[in-house]
Amino acid sequence: MFTLTQVIEAPPSEVARAFTEPEAFAAWFVAEGFGTPSDRVSVDARPGGLISAVFVGPDGAEVPFSVRFGEIDLPRSVVLHVDDPEVVTVRLDEVDGRTHLEYESTGAPADHESTLRAGVAAMLRRMAAYFAYPG
Repeated sequence: MFTLTQVIEAPPSEVARAFTEPEAFAAWFVAEGFGTPSDRVSVDARPGGLISAVFVGPDGAEVPFSVRFGEIDLPRSVVLHVDDPEVVTVRLDEVDGRTHLEYESTGAPADHESTLRAGVAAMLRRMAAYFAYPG
C-alpha cells in the first residue's frame, strides 16, 4: 500500500475530468516510453464501467489496457480497479480554489511497489501540468 499527494492548480470540478474525458485522461495516464492517444481512449464513467485505452510506443508498439470504475462520487472521489487485486482510491479536496489530490493504492504486489510509486508520481505531475492555469 502507498499514498501519494499532488496539489493541482484547478478546482476538483475540473480535475474530475481526468477520470471522465478521454483527452484529459490521455494527458496524464501514460507509462514511461509510451503515449496514450486520446482517440484510443474510451470512458464509461459509472460504477462497473471501463476506461479502455492503448499505450503506444515510439516504434508503434501497442499495449491495450483497461481500468474498471468502482465507487464514483465526483468531484470528490473515485475508486479504480487497476489490476486484480490493485485498487486505487483518489480523493479530491478543494483548498483555496485548488485541488489537493490523494492517491491511495492497495493490493499491488509489494515487489512492484517502488516502481509503481515512481510511475504514479510522474503521472500525477503530468495531471498537475495539464490542469495548470496559464499565466
